[in-house]
Amino acid sequence: MSQPARLLQRRAIHAASPLRLSSGNPRTQFLCEHQLFSLTARQFTTTRRRDAAMGGLRDVNYNSVMPKVHSQKTQMAKQTLGKERSMPDDLGRMPNSLIITPASNLPSWLPPTSRKRLRIQWFQLKTAVQSWFSIFYLQYWDAPKDPVTNKKMRKPLELSGRATIAKDLHTQFNKALVAGDTATLEKIACDGVLAKAKSRIQRRKKMNAKEDWKLMKYLGIDYPLRLQRWPISVLLPNAAARVVTDRLAPLPFPNSSFRQCTVRIKSCQWGKTASMDYARIFNRTEYVVIQKLTINGKEGDWKFWGTVDPSTMEEIEKMMEGQKTQETMASRFRETLSTMTGGLGGM
Repeated sequence: MSQPARLLQRRAIHAASPLRLSSGNPRTQFLCEHQLFSLTARQFTTTRRRDAAMGGLRDVNYNSVMPKVHSQKTQMAKQTLGKERSMPDDLGRMPNSLIITPASNLPSWLPPTSRKRLRIQWFQLKTAVQSWFSIFYLQYWDAPKDPVTNKKMRKPLELSGRATIAKDLHTQFNKALVAGDTATLEKIACDGVLAKAKSRIQRRKKMNAKEDWKLMKYLGIDYPLRLQRWPISVLLPNAAARVVTDRLAPLPFPNSSFRQCTVRIKSCQWGKTASMDYARIFNRTEYVVIQKLTINGKEGDWKFWGTVDPSTMEEIEKMMEGQKTQETMASRFRETLSTMTGGLGGM
């Protein structure tokens, strides 16, 4: 029967000299020596040795296995960016937009049409006041609050600079069109008028024709900016640039809206189209439409939508009698999306 191993004190272990192996008497295995050897040779962890015994399994990178979870703010920013990229730039004309024809085409102030003329002017002023109040309410009074500061995120109304912005975009668009500057057109024009402008430039190149355009001057009175911010500005007589309609409608997205403004511009222009033999000077009255989109609180720039014709007397009478089809911007937006997704084959 073998004797139990002897336990030595720690001092004796440090004082003992190295043992020599002899062929006659085998070395006695001390438990304390085994413990010292295990302490000096033992690794901090046994995971690698266990993995090696299992066939050389490497350490698992859990960051590459587990999907990364982004914060709610990052997810909302990505969703907003996706909506901005997929948002159509051209939603068409805002429904029920009243554009009064020039005074020469309206009924006279003299009997027997004086009463009808008064109704038209009153309806124009009432529509302008309603549009002005809706812009003030949605952009300023009912603006959403910031979740961090709890302050209302009000946006500038830009009432005084609407006519100036329309004149600048109108000039930039015509200059870029005759010069064939597609980069500028893509920056300032909406998708609908941009496609027409590019098609016109390509057709002009095939014909090897040249077009010229120059703004000579504006015709009419240039009223102070302080008068152009009020709804009564639609009644300013003989104005060189006058806001006819300015409407704001919400979109079916949180904190999103669609604003469209029509400005009547009277100017003297010099130009030549591809079908003309020589340039000439002409006076024009144009109804320039500019628009701005706000998606998830991010406000875009004003863009040139195009030009429109004034409302006919039949359309004005239908609006006054309330017979105009009531159409919301939400339905118009859904119709535009369905047209873009389902009608691409017919373009």
